[in-house]
Amino acid sequence: MALTSSLKVWLVNNIERLSAFVTWLFVSVSALYFLTKQLSFWHWRSLAAFTVFACIAVCFVFVTRHDNTLPRWRFPLLWAMYALAIASQLLLPYAYIAIFVVIWSAVLPYYISWAKCLALCVPLALPTVLIQAFVWQEEQAVLTGALFWTFNLFAMMMANTAIKESDAREKADALNRQLISTQHLIKQAITQDERLRIARNIHDVLGHHLTALTINLQVASRKSERAHDTEIKTHIDQCHAIAKLLLGDVREAISDIREHATLDFEGAVHSLIRDLPRPKVNLAFQQGVAISDVKIADALLRLIQEGVTNVIRHTQSGLLTITLHKENNVFHLTMQDTQQGVNTSIVPGNGMVGMRERVEALNGELTAGFNNIGFCVHATLTENE
Repeated sequence: MALTSSLKVWLVNNIERLSAFVTWLFVSVSALYFLTKQLSFWHWRSLAAFTVFACIAVCFVFVTRHDNTLPRWRFPLLWAMYALAIASQLLLPYAYIAIFVVIWSAVLPYYISWAKCLALCVPLALPTVLIQAFVWQEEQAVLTGALFWTFNLFAMMMANTAIKESDAREKADALNRQLISTQHLIKQAITQDERLRIARNIHDVLGHHLTALTINLQVASRKSERAHDTEIKTHIDQCHAIAKLLLGDVREAISDIREHATLDFEGAVHSLIRDLPRPKVNLAFQQGVAISDVKIADALLRLIQEGVTNVIRHTQSGLLTITLHKENNVFHLTMQDTQQGVNTSIVPGNGMVGMRERVEALNGELTAGFNNIGFCVHATLTENE
């Protein structure tokens, strides 16, 4: 059976956590097994080691979650995990317990920059050397510490590579979705221009000739009436009525073409958010909302694109609600995500500045800020009549 897209996303997001859990399990179980063979399970060192191992697992679960759980505690829990990994080396004489620090090193690049990771990798490996040398009297303590330092460095490098690949993939996916949505909008704009061109041609050419024909038939009808030729007048009046009816049909067709020369904006938005792993986007568009101005449609589409990108890059929100409605020729676009328990003091970046400039270029207004649900962006654009 083929995997669903949601299951694929779950596997991609959790494969690293699963592998780390398996490593933790083997190290913990084997260390406790060897310790209980020397001491009993109820010995204080065994109980302390069991507690430390369990706390390491709890810290790891929280610092590697993909949602916004305990945002303020993430960084303290990260360093608590490192302290527990060092404490486990103090409790047990087995050098391979330092693997917990390797696991921690693979998490560190997700929280601090690569330059800081490089600066810290040597100092963070020193406790292993000191513990092996002075606590457990290991003759090869320096070699053991150096080996685990290389493991730590390798884990940091692999994590940093994974982060870069993930960022590159997100950017490529965003550009691809932008291209598809733009192509969709351009296609709609070309279709709209063609419909309007046909409508103008019909109005300028066919409408002009039908109007001239109607006038000439009126003149002919009056001349036949003066000539007292009722039979000819009857036929002319019939032709005149048909010409007037045809002219009315042409005008109605032109009006229909102009009224329906709108852009499939919702289709362009669907192209932008299709196959998006996160967040789930809930579109709440007003029924029958129509956009005929290409500039406004492009601006609204770019705002939605930037809003989705900001949620992906800067939050762990799982839901983004986008509403669009039109009132008195004014379009109201609202993008609301779900970020609770986050720092509400933000500094507008290039994306937010670009959104504001795009809206103001069309004499619109944009407001952004946190509410009781999360972060909300609201834009208004007026359509020229």
